[in-house]
Amino acid sequence: MWNPSKKTRTITSKILFVIFSLASVFHVFALLQIIPYQYLWGGRLQSIEEMYLMESISLIANVFFVYCSYLYLQYMNNGLVPIWIRILFGFISAVFFLNTIGNLVAVTNLETLLATPITAILSVISFTLVLKYENQTS
Repeated sequence: MWNPSKKTRTITSKILFVIFSLASVFHVFALLQIIPYQYLWGGRLQSIEEMYLMESISLIANVFFVYCSYLYLQYMNNGLVPIWIRILFGFISAVFFLNTIGNLVAVTNLETLLATPITAILSVISFTLVLKYENQTS
């Protein structure tokens, strides 16, 4: 079975940290109505109130994902990543896989063209952190 190296996992964790941080900023912009709600959630939002609810959930989820990426790096640097954090990344990977499917059927072309590749990549690279990692000492 493929077992990514510490360097690969470190790079992956940092990429996820940056992308999730940028996504959090995006959701803050949405909540501040800098980004019109008609372009969010596949163009299916019907009101500002609905946008506030959905974007608040998205922001909380992204901040959680940022924290998970940070924790992964901390555990990896200590030599062993516990199973619970790997399960979390399995969950994160599944969330982004389902989000990719949702983006493919979005009403807005912007979401389909822009968000689909991003969520697909997030799903794949999140999955690389699910595999067992123990610090290899030789």
